[in-house]
Amino acid sequence: MNVIVHERDSEHLSREARAMGMVAWDVIQNGELVGIFPSQDEADAYRKALEDAQPQG
Repeated sequence: MNVIVHERDSEHLSREARAMGMVAWDVIQNGELVGIFPSQDEADAYRKALEDAQPQG
């Protein structure tokens, strides 16, 4: 399983969010967006939860 966390591109934020200086973090699993979070800590926690839920083989 491939889970990636990265900062959301400002082009994918609303004008209001950009004006307020908001930052969002994307969690992508196997090439698909599975979550958007307001902090890197929350995104990393979700990534870890996804990885922990995956059966080890």
